[in-house]
Parts: sequence; C-alpha cells; structure tokens
Amino acid sequence: MQKIPFHIVSGFLGSGKTTLLKRIIEKYSDKTRIGIIQNEFAPANIDGAELRKTGKDFSLLEIKNGSVFCACLLGPFTRSLEKFIEEHKPDALIIESSGLSDTTSVAEILSSGTLGEKIYLASNWCIVDALNFLKTGLQKQRVIHQLRMADVVLINKTDLLKTDSGPLKREIKSINPFAEIKETLYCNIDFEIGHPTLNKFYSANEKPLARPDITSMVIKSQKKISENSLRQFLNDWSPKALRIKGFINLTTGKSLAVQCTFGSVELSETEALSCPAELIALSTEFTLREWHKAFKELK
Repeated sequence: MQKIPFHIVSGFLGSGKTTLLKRIIEKYSDKTRIGIIQNEFAPANIDGAELRKTGKDFSLLEIKNGSVFCACLLGPFTRSLEKFIEEHKPDALIIESSGLSDTTSVAEILSSGTLGEKIYLASNWCIVDALNFLKTGLQKQRVIHQLRMADVVLINKTDLLKTDSGPLKREIKSINPFAEIKETLYCNIDFEIGHPTLNKFYSANEKPLARPDITSMVIKSQKKISENSLRQFLNDWSPKALRIKGFINLTTGKSLAVQCTFGSVELSETEALSCPAELIALSTEFTLREWHKAFKELK
C-alpha cells in the first residue's frame, strides 16, 4: 500500500481553519477522494455541518471531547483513523486540529502502531488571526507550539489590521525562522494536496499520479547535543531525505530551528524550547530505526 499524504491545519480558535477546509474541498473534491478529520474539544461539532454545506463529496471523521494530539485520545484516534482509511480509501487526509491543540505531539500519531505504514506527513499549516494573535492570553504557548511545527503560516484577516503586518511577521519568524509566511483574506490561498517538494498529483489536463512511497518519521527527544554533532548528523542524512525539519536543544542551552531540503542544511537560533526537541524527516532511502540509532549516538 502506498502511503497517503497527511496534512495538518492548525490555528487558534476563530482563525479560519474551517474556511480553508471549505476552499480545499471545493477545489479538489471532484477529482480527489478527500478525507477530513475534524477535532474539537467540545462534545458537538458545528464545523462539520458547515463543511457539508459545500454540497461536495468528501469523507468526514469527527473526533470530539479533547485533542487528538493528547495522550488521552491518541489510542482511540489512531484506531478510528485506521478504520476510516480502510473504509473510505482517501487519496489525501487533512486534519483540522482543535484550536487548543499542541501539535508538537504529531510524532506519536505518525509512529503509532501500523498507522505510520499508511500515512506520511505532507504539510503542516498554521493559520494566524492577524487581528487577534496577541489576544490569546494564557493559551499563547499553544499557539507558539502550533507555529513552531508549521511549514506554512497563513496570516488571515489582514484586512482588519490597522497597521502593516511587519511586526507580526517578525514575531512569527522569531518563533519559526523557516516557515513560509503568506497573507490572505478569508483563507483564499492555493493549497497543494501533495507534498510541496514533490510533483503535484493533479494538474488541469493530467491524470493523477500514483502516491509516492515515502516514509515519514519523527525523532522526539529530551537530549541536548553540540552544534558540531548536529551539523555532522544533518550533513550525513539530509542528502538521503526529501526534507528534514524541526527544533533541537544544544548543550549550550540554546535552541536551533532545523531546515534541510535535498542536501542543503540551514540552522537558525530560535527561542528556547519549552518542549522536547523534535525532528521530522521524509525519505525513501532510510528507516526510522536507522535514523534513530544514529541520533542516539550523538553527543
């Protein structure tokens, strides 16, 4: 079985996640079997009804009463997702995480049981409410964690800003130096169903390509290593990976953001992590066991 691309859409409450999903469904559902996972802390899911108003064909898995990224729901969620994949056989999966989710725990989902053999992490989007980003109060740390894990940060509702978005962009860059930042109104933005570093699965006049047989793997660790060891590790493994990204704690007390694509290695100092270090790799050339063993040997 070739692996299914798994996309994460995160963002604080009211940032525009459901609006983005509606746009994705409207664009792709006629030619792609889309599986949507909606995750809510509340026992009801109003957003699911909102998606159905599109009148388009898609499969929906609703997970309520907590975050799927929390250990308390991880087991039931992975079992539900495996059953969902078996029943609906989607070409792509998109999860709309709860606005209160801490998505740094994506490692547990991707490495849970046999689920890691069926899906790979294709992209991680975080939507920022341009007007209310600074009003998240005590929950801001969760938003920071969502931003830290994102490939793309979407600054939405930019029409409501009374000043330019420069200060907001700089704050986002201080949290995640390598994320691509896009500005939008009403989440009107292109969203690729495939992985951004790979060929598109669909174009206007072409038949769909087969899903790439990619292994998605995650290392999550409390370990602190030297910058020299980190660079050597990445120089060894990045030429064999489509992508390596994440955050690492150094023995000096500093934290570095990591971004590697097709052999290039970029490191940038970032805010000190309040969570374990985490590296995500996409590859067709090595396994998690091989990669993890090499990481454990670092000093």
